[in-house]
Amino acid sequence: MVTTDPYEEGAQETRLDFTAIDFRITRALDSILITAKSITGDEVGAADIAARVHTLRHLLKQVGHDV
Repeated sequence: MVTTDPYEEGAQETRLDFTAIDFRITRALDSILITAKSITGDEVGAADIAARVHTLRHLLKQVGHDV
């Protein structure tokens, strides 16, 4: 019986593609963080958005992204 790894398809991705994706993710997260820091009048909301960006960055690092 042949079994396939459901993640094997993702292993075919080249390092160059992965690096390009990391760059785009980093730019998007940085943009959201800049927007959050520019929010005035709602410091709690801005801090919440910033915390979520940091959490996303941490989770992406856990799966191998350099963001």
